[in-house]
Amino acid sequence: MKTFLFISIFAFFHISTFAQNILTVSDSKTSHLVCPDKVNYVQAGDYSIVQAEVVPELSNLIRIKALQPFEKPTSLTVVCADQIYSFELQYGNDALITYPIEIFYSQKALTFSGKMMADYLLKDLCDQVLDQHRQNFRRRKTEKDGIKVRLNSISLKNDALFFELQITNKTNMAYDIESFNFWITDKKKSKATNVQEYQIFPEYQRNKVQRIYGDVTVREVFVIQKMTIPDQRILKIEMGEKALGNTGRKLTFSLKNKDILKAKSLK
Repeated sequence: MKTFLFISIFAFFHISTFAQNILTVSDSKTSHLVCPDKVNYVQAGDYSIVQAEVVPELSNLIRIKALQPFEKPTSLTVVCADQIYSFELQYGNDALITYPIEIFYSQKALTFSGKMMADYLLKDLCDQVLDQHRQNFRRRKTEKDGIKVRLNSISLKNDALFFELQITNKTNMAYDIESFNFWITDKKKSKATNVQEYQIFPEYQRNKVQRIYGDVTVREVFVIQKMTIPDQRILKIEMGEKALGNTGRKLTFSLKNKDILKAKSLK
């Protein structure tokens, strides 16, 4: 009876561990993730400590090995059979040789609405933008009543532009965001003619920030299909506050075509 109880507890421990998508890897042996179909994407968080790659001869098999012992866990993302799997990799000598991927939790790998690339690729690219800590557009900013919005960087990958915004709340009161709006509009507004504005809808937003707490700075990335701005026109970026009776503050700054052309390529 005691033996059966021990086995049951041990099995439950392993099931619980798998439910959290934790993988143990070692530098003394190679582990393998076995997938039901061809692997479409694999990305380790830190390739300096972990090697993760699809086996060339078997497109449904991923081999994983630690290059050295490590203490801080790293990540692994895998997409196959229209499912996305996110793992936390930890180092240990009890790593298994084979892990069937079906025992782990997964989510549907939704495609990018603009059909330029998949959402999981956009997520990784946005994270790459945030990891680079670029501040190439110090003058492209606006500030009002203790709320500051600044453009940090513009990056480019294929047909996607990545706009990184930094929002700082210097007050003690939280700022609730109603929306972010992007407009192509006339550089100079004339009273004699109608102003023509064209709204651009971002195809992807990384963090979906809705509230900026007091004395806090957050960064957000928006993905927009690549574009250029015609002469005498600008790209207006606006952040609106959610408040009673449509009385919220709006912060706006503009970009020129030369700013778009400074976009840095992502690898």
